[in-house]
Amino acid sequence: MTTSTTDEGRVYTVRLPVPESREIRNVRILFRRSSTEIPRVTVDGPSSPHRYDDGTLCMWHPWDPRARRWVFDDQLLKLLGHVQLHLFRESWWRQRGEWLGPETPHAEPKTEETSDARGAV
Repeated sequence: MTTSTTDEGRVYTVRLPVPESREIRNVRILFRRSSTEIPRVTVDGPSSPHRYDDGTLCMWHPWDPRARRWVFDDQLLKLLGHVQLHLFRESWWRQRGEWLGPETPHAEPKTEETSDARGAV
């Protein structure tokens, strides 16, 4: 894992294996200066319906119970676990057409509040 600070904020980059797959993904986690407790996670490789228009992962809904989402106090290792689980679900979905896990409708109107609070990068 590498860490850097940019004009955007604090950036972590890591290569993560996708469980039950031979895939390895390049992950970029950004904690923006303006929103230091909400990570924006992007990953290389094929997309899925569980990514936002800007390519960031949609790993949870901002109003999900704490047990289903990451919060800053959980620290970085737990966030990497969320990312890895999401990558496994994407891989499964691409192979079998089935999403393993909870889903939230993605047709909600975008507002400044939801784009900052969504918790996905």
